[in-house]
Amino acid sequence: MSVGKIGNDCCSCKACISVCHHNAIKSIVDEQGFEQIQLDESSCIECGLCEKVCPVLSKPAFNTEHKNNYACYALDNKIKKQGSSGGLFATFATYILKIGGVVYGAAFDQSLQLKTTRVSSIEDLAPLCKSKYLLCNTCDQYLNIKKDLENGLHVLYCATPCQISALRLFLRKDYDNLYTIEFVCHGVGSQTMFNDSVKYIQDKKGIKITNFTFREKYKSATSHYYSFDYIKNDNSYTEKDLYLYFPYYNAYCKQLNCRNICYNCHYATEQRVADITFGDFHTIAKYDQSIDRFAGVSMITCNSDKGIELFEKVKDSLYLKPFDWEILRDNNRFHGGDSRPKESANFMESYRNGGMERVVEEYLKPSKDWKRLLYYNSPSIIRRLLTKII
Repeated sequence: MSVGKIGNDCCSCKACISVCHHNAIKSIVDEQGFEQIQLDESSCIECGLCEKVCPVLSKPAFNTEHKNNYACYALDNKIKKQGSSGGLFATFATYILKIGGVVYGAAFDQSLQLKTTRVSSIEDLAPLCKSKYLLCNTCDQYLNIKKDLENGLHVLYCATPCQISALRLFLRKDYDNLYTIEFVCHGVGSQTMFNDSVKYIQDKKGIKITNFTFREKYKSATSHYYSFDYIKNDNSYTEKDLYLYFPYYNAYCKQLNCRNICYNCHYATEQRVADITFGDFHTIAKYDQSIDRFAGVSMITCNSDKGIELFEKVKDSLYLKPFDWEILRDNNRFHGGDSRPKESANFMESYRNGGMERVVEEYLKPSKDWKRLLYYNSPSIIRRLLTKII
C-alpha cells in the first residue's frame, strides 16, 4: 500500500510530507474534520521515501524489555502540579534544559492550534506540560529536530508512540543525543472538532477564549476538569469546570471522536518505540492505599539503555515505588486499541451533518450523565470510598 491509498488508517504524523523533496504530498481535512494526506501523482517520482517513514506502513525496531518499573511522582510539588498526573514530563524536560538541551512537545499556539513546539529554557516549558487530547500538528519539526541533533544538542521529544515511530523512521539512524518519551495514548481527536467546541462555548457565553487546559488540577488531580482563560467586555477571567461541560472533552472521554486508526492502534502493545513510557496510574489504590492517586501519580517503564541512562539522571527528584511490569501492563493501555463505542459512527455522522449544536443535543448534554455529575460533585471522601468499592 502506498501513502496515497492509506486513507483512514493515516495517523497524520506528516513525516511523509517532511521527507518528500518534490512537494507531492499535502495535508487535507476530510468531511469529519480529520487531517489526512493527499498524494499528487503527477509530482510523485515513486522514490518510496514516504512509505519508509510512514509509521503505519513501516515500523522501527521495538523495545521489548521493561526495566525500572515504578509508580512515581515528582517530589517537587510545583513540578508535579505542572503535569496532569505525577509531573514526570516536566521532571525530565527540566533536566534536559538545565544541561543546555532542547525539548519538543505539544503546546497550543495563540490561536489554540496544537503544535509540536520547541523550547530551550525552563521559563518556556509550562505550555508543553499537561495532557492534550487531540492530534498534535508536527509541522516541520522533524526537520528541526534533525538539525538540532546534528548540531550536537541534547534533544528530548515527548509525543504519541506513532509520532515517535515516525521520527525514528524519518531520521533513519539513532542519535546518542536524542531521548524519546511516549505517553500511554488513548487516541486523539481532531483539531477541527476542538475548534468547533471552543466556538460553541464562545457563542453560548459571549466570550473570547484565549487559553485552554485539559486535566486541570482542580478539586482532585486526576479527575477530568478543564479550565480556560477568556475575555469578556475587555476584562480577563478564568473558568474551571467538569469535562462534561466542554463538548469536545466530553466526547473524548466517551471515546466517540478519535481517529479511525486509534481504535485499532498498532502501538498500544507491550512493545514500545520510545526510550521511556509513562502514563496515569489510576488504580494505584488496589496495590498501595498510602499513595493518593488524587494528588497525582504516574507509572513509568524504561525501554532502552538510553532510557535507563536518562532515568538515572532524574530519579533522585522522584518518589519511586517499584512494581512488576505485569502490574503496570495490566493497568494501562498495552493490549491494543480501545474498542470503538457502538454510537461512535452515528455520533460522527451527526457531527458531519449538524455540527456541534446537534451532537451536543443528541449525545453530550451533561444532564445525560447525572450519575457522573453526582459522583464528581460529592465530597472527596465520598468519591474515594466509591472508587474503592467500584
